[in-house]
Amino acid sequence: MQFRAAPYVLAAGESRRQDALLPFKACAADTGGLLSAYELMLDPWESGPVLHLHTATDEALYVLAGSVEAQLGEERVTAGAGGFVWMPRGIAHAFANAGPDPLVVLALAVPGGLEELLAEQVWYLSSVPDDPDPKVLDEIADRYGAPTLGPPIRARDAPPP
Repeated sequence: MQFRAAPYVLAAGESRRQDALLPFKACAADTGGLLSAYELMLDPWESGPVLHLHTATDEALYVLAGSVEAQLGEERVTAGAGGFVWMPRGIAHAFANAGPDPLVVLALAVPGGLEELLAEQVWYLSSVPDDPDPKVLDEIADRYGAPTLGPPIRARDAPPP
């Protein structure tokens, strides 16, 4: 049997990984590789990640507050508080805050390990003083089976930037 962490409790804002881009509530190292869970917050109308896919990871978003607009392949869907978005491996996806209120989601990655990608991105971003090289970020994503397919999306009803 693979290692699993002893029971633990995290306070609001705490993370199991301090070096990752997002606050991870559970990492692959905690769950025997079964899943990673993280909190994602976006400001009103803010775009999320670039359009990408995962070759070996499924992702899900459970909306705790606000509204998310997600691109799933060629389709755009919206989910409000209490809504759930499933993003299976192999499907291009991106998402953005679809409203004037902050967006808070609990995100899951199955199997776990997404935190390794985000930690390497943080390491790279902290090592460059100015503009990061998009090609380097793409290379990092490719190493983790998460190729970049396009830019971030903007919610359809978002006011002009």
